[in-house]
Amino acid sequence: MHVPKGSLRLLSRDAVGVIAGIAPIDLMAKDRKRVYQERKDHHLPPADEDTMAEWQGRWHDKNKDKWTYRLIPNIKRWINRRHGEVKFHLTQALSGHGCFAEYLNRFGKLDSPECWYCGFHNDDAFHTVFACDAWYGQRNVAEMLTDTTLTPENLIETMLKSKEKWDTINFSDLQDGILSMERSQFKNDPANFVKLKNLTPEINNLILNLGPCQPFQNDLPENKFPRDKYNCSFKETYYLRILPDNSKIKRDWLSYSPSEDKIYCVHCFLFGTNLHNSTQKTWTKNGFNTWKNITHAIKAHENIPDHITCSIKLKLKKASAPILPELHQTRNIQISMNRQIVSELIDIVLFLAHHNLAFRGHQEKWSSNSSMGNFKDLIVLMAKNSTLLSDHISKVKNQGRHVTSFISWQRQNQIIEAIYTNIFKQICQDLSNSCMFSISIDTTFDISRKEQVSFVARYSNEITGSVHERVIAVNESPSTTGEDLYNLFVTVMEKGSVDWKTNLVGQSYDGARNMSGNYKGLQSRIRDLNPQAVFIWCHAHRFNLVVKDAVSSSCNAVDMFGNLESLYAFLWCSKKRAAIFRENQLKTNSEKNQKNQIHAIQRITTTRWGSHSAALNVVLKFHDAVIITLKTIRSSEGPSDARAGATASGLINYFSSCRFLLVAMLFQKVFFILAPINKQLQAHDSDILIASQLIKNAKLDTENLRSKGVTEIKRAADDFAKDSSIEFENINAPRKKRVPRNAGEKCIDEALDEPLDNFKVNTYYVVCDTIISELCQRFGDSDGLLKDISLLSSKRLKEVGKNLNLIPNDAFVEVCSVYKNYLDRTLLIEEYQQFVRNYEEIENTRQLPKTFRSLNLCNEYNDDEFSQVDLNLEDEFEDTDNISQDVSNKPKNMATVLELFQLFCSANLNAVFPTLYMLLKICVTLPVSSCSVERSFSKLKLLKTKLRSTMIESRLEHLMIINCERDIPVDKENVIQTLCTLSSSLSKSLVY
Repeated sequence: MHVPKGSLRLLSRDAVGVIAGIAPIDLMAKDRKRVYQERKDHHLPPADEDTMAEWQGRWHDKNKDKWTYRLIPNIKRWINRRHGEVKFHLTQALSGHGCFAEYLNRFGKLDSPECWYCGFHNDDAFHTVFACDAWYGQRNVAEMLTDTTLTPENLIETMLKSKEKWDTINFSDLQDGILSMERSQFKNDPANFVKLKNLTPEINNLILNLGPCQPFQNDLPENKFPRDKYNCSFKETYYLRILPDNSKIKRDWLSYSPSEDKIYCVHCFLFGTNLHNSTQKTWTKNGFNTWKNITHAIKAHENIPDHITCSIKLKLKKASAPILPELHQTRNIQISMNRQIVSELIDIVLFLAHHNLAFRGHQEKWSSNSSMGNFKDLIVLMAKNSTLLSDHISKVKNQGRHVTSFISWQRQNQIIEAIYTNIFKQICQDLSNSCMFSISIDTTFDISRKEQVSFVARYSNEITGSVHERVIAVNESPSTTGEDLYNLFVTVMEKGSVDWKTNLVGQSYDGARNMSGNYKGLQSRIRDLNPQAVFIWCHAHRFNLVVKDAVSSSCNAVDMFGNLESLYAFLWCSKKRAAIFRENQLKTNSEKNQKNQIHAIQRITTTRWGSHSAALNVVLKFHDAVIITLKTIRSSEGPSDARAGATASGLINYFSSCRFLLVAMLFQKVFFILAPINKQLQAHDSDILIASQLIKNAKLDTENLRSKGVTEIKRAADDFAKDSSIEFENINAPRKKRVPRNAGEKCIDEALDEPLDNFKVNTYYVVCDTIISELCQRFGDSDGLLKDISLLSSKRLKEVGKNLNLIPNDAFVEVCSVYKNYLDRTLLIEEYQQFVRNYEEIENTRQLPKTFRSLNLCNEYNDDEFSQVDLNLEDEFEDTDNISQDVSNKPKNMATVLELFQLFCSANLNAVFPTLYMLLKICVTLPVSSCSVERSFSKLKLLKTKLRSTMIESRLEHLMIINCERDIPVDKENVIQTLCTLSSSLSKSLVY
C-alpha cells in the first residue's frame, strides 16, 4: 500500500488498515487462534465472518464521522473486490492526507490553506475531488462514463462495480498537477502542467493568467542557472528577442522550468494541433535543454508555421477576452433560466404522477383546439403566471426543432426517469446505511394481462428510529416459477448495488408454492445463499385464510354469505333497483330521524379482506330499507318477470328470518374481534412481537366468546328485531326423525329438538372452534424465535429487572443461532441483564413532565397499554378483554419493540448496549406482512388503466415508485444533474 510520506504517523490506524485491507492485530490474532483450534480438533475452519463483523462494528462506532469512513463504510465490500489497485494517488484521496493545501498548511508546509487553482479558502480532499472548478472536465467525463452523479457516499461503490469504472475514476491527473505545484516554488512552472493528459478550459485560463515562467538568476536557489556537461546554461537574455532595429521585445511564449532546467513553448502547449511531431513534443511535452544550440533552436521554433498559428490564436483569444466575461455571463443567465423552466416542469410531473393522471393526449399539436394532454395543458396553465415558461413555449412554437425543447414527449420521459433515479438512489442509500433489510414480493395481473412483480424493502432509520417499507422495483415476469422469481430478485438487488447476501435478514410472501416452497420456492433459494434471511409467511394473508374458513365452516354461515352475494348481484345489476334502494335509505333515515350516510350493497370477494364484514354491516345497518326495496321490486317486476319476483321473495324470506339474525349477530361478534386485528396486521410499522400477540389475543377472545354461550347472541338478535319494523319469522323446530336402533346398540341418539340448541351445536360452536383451530394451526411455526423476542416486551423487562433469575436458561439461543453474524449470546445476555436493571428509570426519564406538581409517572408510563403485547408464550395474559377496541382506537401502532428501538435511537443507547441494539434492529426489520406489496398493486390499478394499457414497462416502474414513495423529498438540483446525463443537448443547456 502506498501512503504519503510523513502521513502514516498522522493517519489513524483504523483508516490505514481499512485502506490496505488489513484487520487490526488483535482481531487477526483471535482469528488465527480460532483457526488453529479448529484444525487441532480436525474440523475445517469456518469463514471469518465474526472477525469481519467485529471489525465492521469498530469501524462504524469510532470513525463514522471521519472522511475515510464516509468513502468506505462497508469494509467487506471493499476488501473483497476483484479489481483495482490502491496506488499513491488513490490513497491520498481516501485518507485526505497528502498534497492538499489545507493538510499541508496544518503542518506548516504551506502558508495558506487556499486552493492553488480556484482560490477556495479550504482546499481539502472533498474540495479537490468533488468541488474544484479546475477539475470539472475530468469529473464531468467520469460521471458521464459511469452514469452516476459522484458523491463521497457513492464514489467507492461506483468504482467497485466494474474494472472499467475503477479505471475511469482516475486520480492520477488530478494529483500529478497538485503534487507538481506543491513541490515547485513557482506556480507557473510549466512542469506543473505538461504532464496533464486532459486540459480543461479552466486549466487553460489558469495557465494564461499565470503567464510564462521567466525567473531571473537571483530568483533561483543558487542565484544562477544550472550548467550542463558542456558547461552551458540558460541565460536571461533568451527571454528577449532583438529586432533588426535593435529594439527588444519579450518572448511571451518561452517558459523556463526551474525544477527541470528546461524551456517550453506555452503557445504550442495550449493551442498546438500537430503535437505528435518529435520537434513539437520537445517544446510542449519533453522540454528543451540542449543549451549549446539554444540560440539556433529558439529562432527556428519561432519561424515554424505551427508556432505562428498558435501565437495568433493566443493573441486573438486575448483580444476577445474583454467580451468573454459578458458572453459567459449571458450564457449563465440563459442556463439559469433553463434550469428554472425545468424545475417548474419537475413540479408538473410530480403532480401528475402523485395523482395517477395521464400525461399525454391524442392530439398534442400546439394548433389543436382540443386537449393536448394533461402535461401540456398544465404547462399552458402555469405559463400564465410564469414568464420564463411562456417565453419557452413561444420559442418552441415559432422555431420548432431549431430550439432545445424541454416539453416534448422525449423530455417528459427523461424527466420522469431522472426523478425516479433520484428517489431510487435515496432508497438504496438508506438500505446501505441501515446495513440490514427485509424483502416482500408478490405478483398480480395488470389491465394488459401482464404479470407484474412488485418488490418492497423494509428497513429502519437509525437516527429517527422509524421503520420504512419502500417499493424498489416493479418488473414484468411472464413466468413466475421459483427460479424465475429468484433471478429477477437478484437482478433488482444488483441494480441497486444492495448486498442482500449479507444484509437481508427476513423475507415475507404469501402462501404460494413458488414463493414459500421449502425446496424450489423463492424463499428456499434465497436461504441457500443467506441462511439468516428468515421466511415469515404474511400474517395478514394467513389471518384472511382464517376468516375465509370461518365464513364457510357451517351451512348457516354459507347460506348467509351466499345470500349476501346474491343480494348484491340482484340489486346492483339494475340501475333502477339501485335507485330504489337509495330512496328507501333516505326514507328510513327520515322516519328514524337519523343522518346515516347512503351506502351501497357491498360485494363479497376473496381479494378484499374486509368484504365479509363490510357486506354484513351494510345489510344490518339498512335492514329495513333492504326488505322494503325487495318488496317493491317483487310487486313492480314480479308480474312481468317471474324469475325476478321469485328471487326477491327468496331473499325476503331469508333476511326476514330469525335464522339470519342469529347467524348475523354471531358473525358481528366475530368480526368485532377479528376485523381490527386484521387492519392492525396491515400497518407498515407493526413488528413481529405485537403481531404474534394480536393473534394470540384473537384466540383468547374467541375462546371467551365460545365460553359465554349463545345467550348473548340470542339477546342481541331479540333487541335487533324489537327495534326493526320488519316482522321476523321464528325458526321452526325440525321434524323428528326416528332412527332405528341397530343390533348391539344400547343407546339412542338424542335429537336436537330445540332450534336454539341446534344453532348452538351446529353453527355457534363450529364457527368458534374453526377460528380457534385455524389460528393454532396457521400461527404456530415460530415459537423458538418468538420466545426470545418476547423477552423484549415491556412487562417482561420489568419482571426480569426485579429478579434476574427469571431469565430462561435457553434465552436468546434461537435468535443468536439464526443471526450469529450479528449477535453474540454471551454479550447479549450481559447487556440484557444490565439494561433491565435500569429499564424503568430509563423509561420514566424518556420524556420530561409538563408539570412537577401531582406528578405520577406510573400513570403517564402505564404498562397497561402494552399488556396485550406481552409475548411469554407459556403464561396467561392479562387485560385482553377489550383488545379489539384498544387496537381500533389507537391513532398509530403501539409496537413495544418499535418503541424500545426508538428509545435506543433517541437516547443513543446503541453505544452502551450495541448487541441488544442489534437485536432490536433485527426485530423491527423483520417483516410482519406483505401488505405494502398489495397496496402497490392498488396504485398499479389506478395508474395503468384501460386508456393507458400500452405504457412501456420502464415508464410504468418509474411512475409507480414516484407515486408510492411520495414522502421522499425530491432534490430538484440532483434531478437536473441526472437529466443532463441523459442527453448531450440537455447538458449544454443546463450545465454552467
